[in-house]
Amino acid sequence: MAYRTLEKTLHADRSSERFEHHDELFRQRFTSESTFRTGILLDTGELFLAVPRELSVVNEQVLRRERRVSALWRGLPTVALCPFIRSLIMDEVVYSNEIEGVHSTRREIELALDQAQRDSSVLKNVATKEHAPFIEFAKLYLGLTENPKPPQTLQDIRNIYDAVVSDALDSRDRLGDSLFRTGQVVVERADGRVLHTGVAPEQKIEDMLTQWLELSERDDMPETYRAILCHFLFGYIHPFYDGNGRTGRYLLSLQLSEPLSQPTVLSLSRTIAENKAAYYRAFDTTERPLNRAEGTHFVLTMLGLVAEAQEDLIANLEEKRTLLQLIEDRLKACEGRVSQRALDVLYYAAQMEVFDAFQETRMSEVVTWLGVSVPTVRRAFDELVSEGLLVRVSKRPPVFRLTEQSRGLLGLTSR
Repeated sequence: MAYRTLEKTLHADRSSERFEHHDELFRQRFTSESTFRTGILLDTGELFLAVPRELSVVNEQVLRRERRVSALWRGLPTVALCPFIRSLIMDEVVYSNEIEGVHSTRREIELALDQAQRDSSVLKNVATKEHAPFIEFAKLYLGLTENPKPPQTLQDIRNIYDAVVSDALDSRDRLGDSLFRTGQVVVERADGRVLHTGVAPEQKIEDMLTQWLELSERDDMPETYRAILCHFLFGYIHPFYDGNGRTGRYLLSLQLSEPLSQPTVLSLSRTIAENKAAYYRAFDTTERPLNRAEGTHFVLTMLGLVAEAQEDLIANLEEKRTLLQLIEDRLKACEGRVSQRALDVLYYAAQMEVFDAFQETRMSEVVTWLGVSVPTVRRAFDELVSEGLLVRVSKRPPVFRLTEQSRGLLGLTSR
């Protein structure tokens, strides 16, 4: 039998002692030696995590599946790693925005990533410089590849929030000099039903975020459990007028970067967007009074979403590995048709076809990869264009794509 919420067990109990049974079951779960108590008081009680068999199993499965993800990731060619990570970052930002009704495109995020990598100084004074939309949000996710430290102070949390919402915040929701919101906020459904009332006043927000920081650093709780409980708690506190969801999901990605791989972490927002109803229902379930602040079902739901993201990622990586093998085999048949240098460029372009979000090859990147002069690389590109294997899609900077002929030659026509 699946692990039931306290509320569901009460409704399923038809006896006259059902409320006594409900209280007893709560006490059993809350006081069990395997239960993690947070000491953090919600309106419905102290937030806690029971560890039933189902939770232990799904957590172990997630960690075991990570070994498969990591093995597939390590098996990718060096050339493929950067465009694939960039594609994941683009999707992560786009989908995290989409969940909250903020429109952004992969091209916008690509421009933001390019600008962030070109000149990090643009982040120091964005108000006086023209910059790509969502540049600071994109840079946060780009920074996950460098294993950044989670926030240590309340100011750190505010700084992350500012980066997340800098290009997508209504003037009415700006905070001014206060670290967090000073007014009340209520989240409602379309029909007017109140889903959640944020913590208030500001001092209580600061107090609970201080507890959030303490929870995020606990070393007596598995990292996956700790990160997911922090994700719930951040949404519960709702410290800002707007942008809480995007900020919370970035913080979740940051905290999950310790126990999980970068590709898994950067695949999570897409899965959440595809299961948005279940995601929001998990928050609501934990807050329902009869569930007495038990976070178990929230953690079970989120680990289930992590598992789904892993499964999709594994299928994607396995498909790409198969395509790479096919490409390598097909390239052998091209030997003699073009020069070896042109074959090297064609192999690079084929990897961009498989791993790059826009299937584009930049001449400047090939120059760096091959470690030869620009004229040498340009001759190889010209040769491939004259053979009908590449087509130029941009002059400045020089950008190319495979043609239908080369895609057919390399076995990529079915993609």
